[in-house]
Amino acid sequence: MPTFVAVESMTATHVAFVVLLFGAAMLSAGLGVYALYVARSQPTHRRLLSLFAMLMFGAALWSAGDGTQLLVVDEESQIAIETAINLVTVVPPLAWLLFAMSYGGREQWLSRRTYVLLAVEPVLFAVLLATHSSHDLLWSAAALTETQSGSLPLLQRELGPAYIAHALYSYALVIFGAYVLLFRARTQDTTFRGQATLLTVGALVPMLSNVGHLSGAGTALNLTGAAFTVSGVAFWLAITRYRLLDVVPVARESVIEEMRDGYVVLDESDRVVDANPAAEQLLSTSLSVGQPVADVLPADADVLDDDDADERTEFVVGEGADRRFVDATISPVGRDDASRLLVLRDVTETRETEQRFQALIENASDIVAVLDDDGTVQYQSPSTKQVLGYDPEEMVGGNAFDYIHPADQADLATEFAKGIEEDRPIERVEYRVQHADGSWRVHESVARNLLDDPAVEGIVINTRDVTEHRAREQELAATNERLDRFASVVSHDLRNPLNVAEGYVELLEDHVEDETALQYLKEVSTSHDRMDRIVDDVLALARQGGEITETMPIELESAARAAWSGVDTDGGTLDVVESTTVDADRDQLARLLENLFRNAIEHGATAGPSASENVPRETTDGGVHGGEVTVTVGTLPERDGFYVADDGPGLPPELRERVFEPGVTSREGGTGLGLAIVADIAEAHGWTVELGDTDGGARFEFVTKN
Repeated sequence: MPTFVAVESMTATHVAFVVLLFGAAMLSAGLGVYALYVARSQPTHRRLLSLFAMLMFGAALWSAGDGTQLLVVDEESQIAIETAINLVTVVPPLAWLLFAMSYGGREQWLSRRTYVLLAVEPVLFAVLLATHSSHDLLWSAAALTETQSGSLPLLQRELGPAYIAHALYSYALVIFGAYVLLFRARTQDTTFRGQATLLTVGALVPMLSNVGHLSGAGTALNLTGAAFTVSGVAFWLAITRYRLLDVVPVARESVIEEMRDGYVVLDESDRVVDANPAAEQLLSTSLSVGQPVADVLPADADVLDDDDADERTEFVVGEGADRRFVDATISPVGRDDASRLLVLRDVTETRETEQRFQALIENASDIVAVLDDDGTVQYQSPSTKQVLGYDPEEMVGGNAFDYIHPADQADLATEFAKGIEEDRPIERVEYRVQHADGSWRVHESVARNLLDDPAVEGIVINTRDVTEHRAREQELAATNERLDRFASVVSHDLRNPLNVAEGYVELLEDHVEDETALQYLKEVSTSHDRMDRIVDDVLALARQGGEITETMPIELESAARAAWSGVDTDGGTLDVVESTTVDADRDQLARLLENLFRNAIEHGATAGPSASENVPRETTDGGVHGGEVTVTVGTLPERDGFYVADDGPGLPPELRERVFEPGVTSREGGTGLGLAIVADIAEAHGWTVELGDTDGGARFEFVTKN
């Protein structure tokens, strides 16, 4: 059992040193506990705070061990306590170095490999401590003596080479940690410099105290543990005054190293002080400290001559596929603006997008213009030269309304002003513009008010030359008018003679009794009927064709039965097997069905029995039976549409590909216009018409286009 100093024999000096050492231990331990408490609420700084706590707990154990030694008077206990204290002394230097690297922005160094390397010396030292009785590598001739007027029992030793090497190694750790903080403080703001200074002083004071003790320049009593009281005070000031645990510099690798923009710190001679990987990537080269930055910048990059921090410079790095557009700014940093910060940003994607759209605008046939709110031209696209014959640069600064036809200026100016006042797009206005050759061209424009957009600050006009289009429309209107006049001639001047001729045929039939003559008159009457059909079909194509006026939902069965009743169905039967609702023009749908029904009846009658054998009768399903030909109307099961089919002779194979062409017919005396009209009406409705597959007869399928 250790022998302790009797209380009554302790002098005031003895008591003062014991209180000092145990007080320092309590202060260091308190700071360590406080750091761990704060770490619970700040998980992002947990490693930094844990290292700080480790430093404080190591200092606390060291001071407590030194204080305990002063209370023990037997030599064996003194040696055991000294061995334990020396084992603890490996903790504060290691904890200080790791803390300094984490706080100083060097967390990239805190890898597993670093921890392993730093653990080698403490492990070897611990082995030597465990075996110190068998060698003199750490110390020799250990003996208990009394100093300080005989009141302090101290262990005197002769230090061995391993102990001295351990002390020097510990000093190196402390000094290197101080260097990391002080180097970092050179380029940081005042807050960080104050923190770094206090932390460095707090670490160096215990080291200086230990150096004085081991060299004999200081007291015989080792006050290194107590010197950490100074460390505790320094750290406490850093915590309270500089908010060390609230405002910890973000690790360099988590911001600077990972940021997409490049940064280069330059000294007063524009040499590289620091740079991140993004800068090296943008400049396509490596950067080293002390290297003149002008050596790696393109010759046309005049950013170093720019004394105005608000100005920007852009230059190009590389060629071909490796070409990069770099936006650069430079601004003063540090004391007295002696050093500068060069910030590099990759704007390749933006510039390539701008160039792509610029190429589209410059090669477009339409004109793109940007106007002020009073019509002054800010920008005119290169297509102006091709469309109007003017050089775009000549129009910039002039007023766009000066080129407008006088008769159109007032209306266009009114629409332009309304668009600005109401802040709405100007939808498709048409006007005449004077060409450089003096002619007037018809233009159609749309406009959008972007006066409030800082990237445009104008009204964007998109203009298309529609002169030829309007000319074609006028030609088409004139053609339609001529066609309508032709239809009127056909209707009036051709049908009247036909009616007169048919009247005389009827009169002759009443007075002629010769069978041969009657047969001839019947043939003439049939020819008149065919001519009348031709007139009807020509009028339908000329005047209406497939023109749609108004569509509405129409029930297919009712439309089919109405169309059936309007056709001479002697010799046919209508069978609606399934009905649906179609969106169609009622008159045009009726004409489509009538043409199909008439076509089926006429072709079926040609191939069927004589008309005298076709006796009309009513069918059980409500259809009208007029003979052998059956016309079926129904819906398509897997497509949006309907079909019309018959069981007549069908279409010859050689006509199936041309059946919808005008003039194509399989019946002698047919006009060949009926199915052409059907195709026009289907197209006008947005339907496709196809010949369906059937065992006999013809089948027409109408499908709504998607």
